[in-house]
Amino acid sequence: MENGIREKIERLRLKAEEILKENLKCFIVDIFDNYYFCDILFVGENYLVVQDFKGLRKFEKSRLWWADVVKLEPYKEREEK
Repeated sequence: MENGIREKIERLRLKAEEILKENLKCFIVDIFDNYYFCDILFVGENYLVVQDFKGLRKFEKSRLWWADVVKLEPYKEREEK
């Protein structure tokens, strides 16, 4: 089971590095059901640092531990109808 968790964390870290490299905004959900609409500032071995661009934490920086990240995706703007 621990190997599966480590593999998931490694995939998330690789995805975060690509998002940072491409200078994309992202959407993250953690195990506490917190949502982050953010820019990735730093990708580390054990955690990443993000800065929110909208929502309740707008302009705040947060350190998120990889073990707490459930979802990490490039941010997609919703089209107005």
